[in-house]
Amino acid sequence: MTTLDSIPPEGDNAISLSVGDVTDIISRAKGATGDPISVATQLFSALGNNVTISGSTLRQALAASAVPIVGSLSDIVSKVEEVAKLGDRVTLTNVQEIQSVLNGKHFRLKAKVTFNVVEEDSRPALTNILGFSVHELIWIDIRGIQVKQNNGIKIVRVVTSEGTRDITLAGT
Repeated sequence: MTTLDSIPPEGDNAISLSVGDVTDIISRAKGATGDPISVATQLFSALGNNVTISGSTLRQALAASAVPIVGSLSDIVSKVEEVAKLGDRVTLTNVQEIQSVLNGKHFRLKAKVTFNVVEEDSRPALTNILGFSVHELIWIDIRGIQVKQNNGIKIVRVVTSEGTRDITLAGT
């Protein structure tokens, strides 16, 4: 039986993007208008359907594009070995498991993190997440993340192994 994890993320004919390719995609995304979620969706679509990006290429492209990577994000990006995209499935391969703190929350990324990028109710969502968890007395697996809107207020809906939680975004 074929499962999401049994599909090789890089595929047989994956295109390996260069620093120039990734820098160009980032530059176009930085020039795009709209909310950050829409811009991120455009960036994801611009990657193509069957690509890989080495961690080194990603770091060089982020630096060349003057994208500031600070704090915990710097630690994460420094440990990325490869990002692969096959259709809507993304695989993030890290050199090792990463444990860090972001906005006061302890989180863990396994050496291999996978997820799908899809649209649900006309809004982008990350689904079928494997390898990402947060610590709330115990480690809780994150299974899905989606931005929703309710009466003009943006809400992040987080689906976990322990239930669903809605978080209101600041400034909405």
